Amino acid sequence: MFEFGGWEMPLWYSSIQQEHLAVRGAAGIFDVSHMGKFLIKGAGFEQLLTRSLAKHPPGKCVYAMLLEEQGRIIDDLIVLKVSQEEFFVVCNASMRKTVIDWISRKGGPLELTDMTADYCCIAVQGPKSAALMEKVADPAVIALRRYHGAFTMLRFPHGPMSARTPFEWSRPISLVAESDGNGIPALVTRTGYTGEDGFEIFASAGDAPLVWDELLRAGEQFPASPAGLGARDTLRLEMCYLLSGHDFDGSRTPLQADAGFAVDWDHSFIGKEPLVEQKRGDYDRLVAFESVGKGIPREGYPLLSGPGEKAGMATSGTMSPSLRVGIGMGYLPARLASPGIKIFYIVGTRDIEAKVVAKPFLRK
Repeated sequence: MFEFGGWEMPLWYSSIQQEHLAVRGAAGIFDVSHMGKFLIKGAGFEQLLTRSLAKHPPGKCVYAMLLEEQGRIIDDLIVLKVSQEEFFVVCNASMRKTVIDWISRKGGPLELTDMTADYCCIAVQGPKSAALMEKVADPAVIALRRYHGAFTMLRFPHGPMSARTPFEWSRPISLVAESDGNGIPALVTRTGYTGEDGFEIFASAGDAPLVWDELLRAGEQFPASPAGLGARDTLRLEMCYLLSGHDFDGSRTPLQADAGFAVDWDHSFIGKEPLVEQKRGDYDRLVAFESVGKGIPREGYPLLSGPGEKAGMATSGTMSPSLRVGIGMGYLPARLASPGIKIFYIVGTRDIEAKVVAKPFLRK
């Protein structure tokens, strides 16, 4: 266990490698209740985001970024459109207070309810995640398309058939099935941070132990493994997903972070003008690189274009459990950002050869 963002979190249960491979091969269950969770009401919320919400129907989830006036990333978010003016937002735990403050100051007449402590978030990830969810959720949940969400009732064979804590906030999205009132009410989304198929279950905090235990029991045949934040980090890095506070830290824009896909250019938002200007120029960018020499890159290691020629800094790095090679991401000038270019990173007094590669490391 370790402290993270004010929460005591599991780093691993068995080992990072075991849990990582369990998610890639079958299913892993993560407690990520530390993530910030808000309900936001008001039409002005869209102006704070790099993505347009108006063109999406209720039930759609959108990956978006919150920028300050200079176009630099404050945090990245998952936003579920509940109704035309109601949004369920998930942010990074360490940025929760900053995000609340920014939205409250810049969002105009918005109503923001912080529900972080009131609702758990348990993520089921892996190729067997849908089969596991079939045991506890309505079939319509399994039929959810990627980046969509809906309300449902979870039913556990060995658990109580009524919620210990009421799920109180309004639910304009229809339940995915007619409910007889029995079961554990939950919001289920299908997004993921591992590169595998997966679902996120948001239920009342009082029901978290029940949901966790019953999911593990339902997944015994696969088997489903409890997984900690260590495996979550190695899984996301193999897919080149960004980690807040590391791959962006308040000094980088979406273009530098190679996240231009998260910007709707036909939409007005805070920080857009500097991004438009940056597109016209030259800027360093976040690249993926793979070890050629024997070594494992880590955050903070200097990146070199040649012996003694510092060119950038690694922001993430690990030994890939799937590929069995050292992998990392870091910022380099545009001239060094193309796949195939040879670079080096420093480990102690040694220069370890590496090469820039196309994203992601793991092709699914």
